[in-house]
Amino acid sequence: MNSQDNEKNNRAERPFDILAVGGIDLDLVMKVERLPGHGEKILGDLVGRLPGGAVANFACAAARLGMRVASLSSVGRDEAGQMIIDDFENYGVDTGYVLVRPDIDTPFTVILIEPTGERSIVVVPTFWEKYDTDFLRTAISQSRAMHSMPNDAILFVKMAKIARAEGVLVMIDVEATIGADRETLEQILRWVDIASFNERGLVSISGEQATKEGARRLLAFGPHTVVVTLGERGALAVTAEEAAEVPGWKVPVKDTTGGGDTFNAAFLTTTLSGYPLERCLAFANGAAALAITGLGPRGRLPTSSEVEDFITRGNLHV
Repeated sequence: MNSQDNEKNNRAERPFDILAVGGIDLDLVMKVERLPGHGEKILGDLVGRLPGGAVANFACAAARLGMRVASLSSVGRDEAGQMIIDDFENYGVDTGYVLVRPDIDTPFTVILIEPTGERSIVVVPTFWEKYDTDFLRTAISQSRAMHSMPNDAILFVKMAKIARAEGVLVMIDVEATIGADRETLEQILRWVDIASFNERGLVSISGEQATKEGARRLLAFGPHTVVVTLGERGALAVTAEEAAEVPGWKVPVKDTTGGGDTFNAAFLTTTLSGYPLERCLAFANGAAALAITGLGPRGRLPTSSEVEDFITRGNLHV
């Protein structure tokens, strides 16, 4: 057995498949007939106060798909923080690396859902995450892969360097809200294996178009795979050797919140399972389509068998 085989075996023996870093909040979700105009007041229907956050949704979706997932995150010592921990445990996400801090309030978002299922989100961060290096090394070394949204480039690079040293695959989710520019993005990508962008994030931060050619230009900065989600138009992915693109599914959309997070969870799940690129993309696209048929950020997180049935038969059981 060669050293590469030994390294793969050592990663497989780790207690977690994926460490999901940060990205938690409590979502105040409302349905509205339309978004209000400037200075306008409208009525809304409360859906609920629901645990959410891009990486937290990802973690729950990956666990639902059969991955062994842990969250590394911080919550306040408040009702919202406990709701997030309880929901993680309900989905089977390990909370051993979730820090409960008395000095912070748990972050929250306000989500407005229109009748089409499209949503608008106001993100309200309440603190900057900070972690001891030894704590990070202990947590990261226990997983085969690490997933995060690099809102803090300095902290992300610190974690990604640890991951690289420990042989941990690194995947990031890039949205416009991370506040990075092209230069910062290039620095981040040096430490990334899989970079997943939504269309707005790709265009606004990198300046590239949401095409295979645009995505492929980012490979030069470090990642071996770049993925771009295109909403109802589907998704594309590229490596140095391959390119794949899949169309969107026509499904009865209730809420697009969490669709991209489920996509990322499914893509990483199939990547860790050794699927080829096109198969990973198709599976992730199907998982996201199922997710948006439920209301709320985790309204319908599918199992692997449900995704396989959907993409094979085209059947949607609602």
